[in-house]
Amino acid sequence: MPMNEEAIEAGKCYSAGAENYKVIAITRSIVTYQAWPKGGKLNPLRINCGLKAFAAAVRKEIACPAAP
Repeated sequence: MPMNEEAIEAGKCYSAGAENYKVIAITRSIVTYQAWPKGGKLNPLRINCGLKAFAAAVRKEIACPAAP
């Protein structure tokens, strides 16, 4: 079930099936995030997506990985 747009916050991590996402920032309804596969490590590339589409893709909040 998709998450509510109001529940998405910068600094938190979310699960979307085979991938996880860490939200870096939300600016004017644009979400900047980093992705990593389950069991893998955080990808350094930052990706932008609309808030509505991001909320529709993620399923639940998860614990963020520990900083290296």
